[in-house]
Amino acid sequence: MIRVRELSHSFKIGKKDKERRVPVLKGLSFDIREGEVVSIVGRSGSGKSTLLHIMAGFLKPDEGVIEVDGTKTSLFDEAQSAQFRLKHFGFIFQNFQLMPGLTAFENVELPLKLGGVAKRERRRKVQELMEQVGLQEVQDHYPNELSGGQQQRVSIARALVTDPPIIFADEPTGSLDSETEQDILLLIQSLNKTRGITFVIITHDDTVAETADRIYRMHDGELVEGGIIHAI
Repeated sequence: MIRVRELSHSFKIGKKDKERRVPVLKGLSFDIREGEVVSIVGRSGSGKSTLLHIMAGFLKPDEGVIEVDGTKTSLFDEAQSAQFRLKHFGFIFQNFQLMPGLTAFENVELPLKLGGVAKRERRRKVQELMEQVGLQEVQDHYPNELSGGQQQRVSIARALVTDPPIIFADEPTGSLDSETEQDILLLIQSLNKTRGITFVIITHDDTVAETADRIYRMHDGELVEGGIIHAI
């Protein structure tokens, strides 16, 4: 599903006359198979979030190739990346990133509304998802009326609503207590099994990482352990 080969990236720092490049990713090569839950784990500064941004097409790599479902996405320009992202990727964030002025239902509905989907179809699809993630009783509540776990379930439903084959989850339980964290991880595993979605989880937490089928561990921009398979 995702194929990464010899991926390198650096950032410029300093003023023009003293500008230098700092390597962030150093020749990464790995695969993510269709239908897997994969964790990319590492401390802050290890390069894992930069890797996610490049895989998702928000950043272009300095070197290397990324293929998603056979398409070389690393060759896309900004407009092509945005179009591909809309059809193929969903996103779950640590801080939920919900619209405060919209209800839970309306937050999940928003991507379909922006995509021009007819109202009847939007409502049918959102209602189905709200039931699947256990939010039907609070769908008319606003984000500030929901617990952290409920807000993350809204975020997950929003990520699912366009039927993407791949979901990137950036520290999806980082703002949650341990009990709610387990609930969200179980939900991700359930959605992976029932819908066949490929999940890529970025985390610093070994407990979260070990719920995945496969773990890639990063340190200073390099893979130090790759493709460790866990039986769940």
